[in-house]
Amino acid sequence: MTPLAALAAIAAFALFALSTDPHALTRLGARPSPPTRRLRRGLAWALLVLAFVFAVAGAGWVFGPVLWFGLVMFAAGATFLALNLLPPSLRIKP
Repeated sequence: MTPLAALAAIAAFALFALSTDPHALTRLGARPSPPTRRLRRGLAWALLVLAFVFAVAGAGWVFGPVLWFGLVMFAAGATFLALNLLPPSLRIKP
């Protein structure tokens, strides 16, 4: 369950980033429309909740929230580094 929680947290922060103009322009080549922005943010929040569920299912109620906080911090850092250090030529092709 921990790998699923980590993947959900990373995907959530990627969606949060791609709902902003600078990252969407760099990685997708276009600004997101307001409905697309809301959809990406809503999915990102849902993925964070899902990551919490996976963390608690994998580590129990005592250590699950601690694991979730750690995975959220890891996912934020990994997404930040990936979006800011990978070259812009690595665009996501729709």
